[in-house]
Amino acid sequence: MEESQLIGIITRLKAMQEDAGDEPQPRRFERNGVEQAQVVYHPETKTYTLDEYQAKEHFEFDNIDLVAIELFELLTDN
Repeated sequence: MEESQLIGIITRLKAMQEDAGDEPQPRRFERNGVEQAQVVYHPETKTYTLDEYQAKEHFEFDNIDLVAIELFELLTDN
């Protein structure tokens, strides 16, 4: 059985929360080798920002589940 893509996304997002560095570390997400989005976690506000490259959209989330769902929908071939 193939590992869940959603678990992988949540694991990466959770690692951003747990990063103790001074500067937010952006994470890039790809589909078929092409970058689709960048996510940054902001510890001071406990929010994630998501920039979708193709749609040129910017989102802000205060819930890890919501950003994970948005990424999942962006990265899966539907």
